[in-house]
Order: sequence, then C-alpha cells, then structure tokens
Amino acid sequence: MQNDKYRILSTRHLTDSSVVVAGESGIHIDVQDFIQIKPVTLPSLKGNKPGWNDTSISDIFQAPNVSVFTSANALKVLKQHYFGVNGLRNGLGTTFLTDNARIGCISGKTLEKALEIFPGAEILASSPYGSELAAAIIALGNISEVNFYCGTQRRNELPDALKQAGITVHEYVIYENIPAPAVIADHYDGILFFSPSAVKSYLSANRLNSKTVCFAIGRTTATELREHTDNKIIISTDISEESMVQTAIFYFNNINCYE
Repeated sequence: MQNDKYRILSTRHLTDSSVVVAGESGIHIDVQDFIQIKPVTLPSLKGNKPGWNDTSISDIFQAPNVSVFTSANALKVLKQHYFGVNGLRNGLGTTFLTDNARIGCISGKTLEKALEIFPGAEILASSPYGSELAAAIIALGNISEVNFYCGTQRRNELPDALKQAGITVHEYVIYENIPAPAVIADHYDGILFFSPSAVKSYLSANRLNSKTVCFAIGRTTATELREHTDNKIIISTDISEESMVQTAIFYFNNINCYE
C-alpha cells in the first residue's frame, strides 16, 4: 500500500478483480457496505396451481406476463430466496416456471443477471435509467400490464410513467434496503457511490472532506449527492462496477485535466 498514490472508499462490495485493477494503477480501495439487502418473502408469489409432492406451481414469470427489474438486487433475491429446488428456500414450497420469460430491465449488471436466471428470455426493453426504460416499454405499444419487482427504496419514475401511460403495474417488493451507516475515520481521495440510498447512509454518519471526489454510478446518484455537497462529482461512463473503477482510475491518472 505504500506505493499507492490515492485511496478510495467504495460504499458497496466490489469484486476482487476490480480492487486488483485499481491497485495496479496506484489506487488503493477500501470497501464498506453502507446498504444491506434483506429479502422479503411474499406469499402472493406462491403458485396457485397444484404441483408435485404438495408443491405449488407459479407461472408468473412466463409469457405473456412481462417482468420489470430496475435493480440487480431484485434478481439476486429471486434466485437465492425464491428459486431453487422446488422453491423451498423461501418456505413457500413453490416451483417457479421461468421459461419464455418476457423482461424489461435496466442495462448493465441488471441485464446480465436477468439473462443468467432467465436463460432464453425475451428482452423487450433495456435502458440505463428507469425513466428511459419506462419510455421504451411504453413505445412498444402492446404492453397493458407489467409485474415490477423491486426493493423498499425503489424510485417513482418508472412505475409512475407506466401508470400515466395506462399500463397497470403490479408491484412486488421482495427486499428491503436497510441503511448500514458506519463512521469512517480515514481520509479518502475519492468515494464510490452506487445508489442514492448509499449516499444518504454514508452522510448520516460522516462529513465529506472538501477535497474528496465523489464518484456516482449514474445521474440519479449524482443528483442525490448534489443535494448534500458541493464537492466535485464525477459520473461513471456506464452503470457498472467496472466502469466506476475505470472512471476513478482515469480521473486520478489525469487529474490535471479536471482542474
């Protein structure tokens, strides 16, 4: 660490590869999760069709239903706590049929996770932001209702836009975003923020040094930061972990260009 030129705090877990890539560029990254994800079990997702060995069957993810995701966390919760062998992980005793899924989702990691747990799915629409995703779904012209899977801190842009366009939104809150503030004593040259809720959680326990650069994964996170600080804010070139790290690397390797 003695050869590191800069120190960064990530407010969310990073893969080891991202930390290594940053280190190779002279940037040391510490990680502290400021948001915890707590799965929520919804009996309403239990299938109402008889299955095998007293197991119910749910076809909620099959066509013609349309599933909408604005967070990879929703997909992770589905995979880890709903799907599995006969759905027993969530205590619902449900087998979820996921073939022929029709999906609208945020691009980047959310899209990657959707294709992972819904192999062969038809991606009807994909955009980097909720408002743009809503516009893409509306533009299809043949969608009358969607199932929206989200957390407790989901933003309003997408469901509000769909409803205003006459599309019925069935909302399934399948996880809680729980703030996990922690006091950070060390000074960092930069901080990576991956969501508005992480911004709120961090600032509920800490004050930003005036020279600390804030890196935001997207416009909505940057907007939240601007409500709390006048510090320099750099928006990632794409909504992905890799892009966030590369944006920070580029910034600190070319810091004079930003002065």
